[in-house]
Amino acid sequence: MSFPKYAPSPLATLPSTLDPAEYNVSPEARKAQAERLAIRSRLKREYLLQYNDPKRQGLIDRKEKLIQEGKLDRTWNISY
Repeated sequence: MSFPKYAPSPLATLPSTLDPAEYNVSPEARKAQAERLAIRSRLKREYLLQYNDPKRQGLIDRKEKLIQEGKLDRTWNISY
């Protein structure tokens, strides 16, 4: 059973999973993406370890200071 080739609707955009630019990526680009993901995950892990440390004394970064002062709201503002 063969399926016809996917053709996007003129009223809708092509899904990112079917975008050739998304899956036809060179090995160098894939390696760069993997390195960026590794750096991002390592930074996130370090931040969370500092944030959840029960013996922590000071603030970690500026954003945490703004949250404590009430200038940056952590909650989602949803309007109906």
